[in-house]
Amino acid sequence: MPAARLEGFTLIELAVVITLIGILAWLAYPSLGSINEIRLDAAARRVASDLRYAQNRAIGSRTIHGVRFDVGVGRYIVFAGTSGTAVVNPADRGKTLAVSFASMAETRGVSIESAAFGATPGVTFDFYGVPRDTAGVELASPGRVVLLFQGQRDTVEVAPQTGAIRVP
Repeated sequence: MPAARLEGFTLIELAVVITLIGILAWLAYPSLGSINEIRLDAAARRVASDLRYAQNRAIGSRTIHGVRFDVGVGRYIVFAGTSGTAVVNPADRGKTLAVSFASMAETRGVSIESAAFGATPGVTFDFYGVPRDTAGVELASPGRVVLLFQGQRDTVEVAPQTGAIRVP
């Protein structure tokens, strides 16, 4: 009668499996860091897109449009006219175009560190697309919005005179 055989793994098999798991974890680790960069980049591109939208609406409708940033709260609003009335969100006609990073899953945790357009935290565009601060003074130097997420920063710039918007 043969001896009873125990079923299980050998020490070598366990070592190989643990080594493979370690290698896979090591390969996946850099991807976790890039998730933070993706979140910050998504927020910066959203800001740039909304700035371009305000500029294009100003040119197309021949009325002043702008973006006002509430730095402490982490939100901004795209508005029309000098009164600061929020425009209708083109993606959701039932809402205004007011963006709060805290309420959006893809940008949760991103904050607005600073927004400087001349002497104000907002920018307007005239019907030629020329950027001005919200006091109506044409920008003499680039306007900047600095976004912060877990120690990393990203900047959105608005060039004076031309109003070119870029994420450097």
